[in-house]
Amino acid sequence: MSIKVVDIIVERKGMILLIKRGDFWILPGGEIEQGEDEMQCLEEVVAREMKDRVDCIFRKLEKTIKGISPVRPGEVEVSVYVGDIVSKKMSDVKDCNAHWFRRESISALRISNITRDVLDYYYSEDRAE
Repeated sequence: MSIKVVDIIVERKGMILLIKRGDFWILPGGEIEQGEDEMQCLEEVVAREMKDRVDCIFRKLEKTIKGISPVRPGEVEVSVYVGDIVSKKMSDVKDCNAHWFRRESISALRISNITRDVLDYYYSEDRAE
């Protein structure tokens, strides 16, 4: 059985916010705990990983992405939201493990396969619109 995970894509000025977890850059996100809904999980993750709050959610990606997690054993099933955080300036993201990356530079990063799958799907949706 897959572990249920929720991620958030925060994109500003053509840059994506990624979090360093172990050897990989991944989207901010976390495992949904029993009794917790996706939005509660996102709020907790953004508070913990970025010392910030979710400002708004623009949409949820239609497709759930499945794959192997780089940070927990087994397969994960990822629900992905596109949104923004409260910090108005990109430089206000203070956590040294959170950085903004240009779309073109992401391919040079060591990102997990599941993060790559999520971003590939996200960018393919942009081209389809």
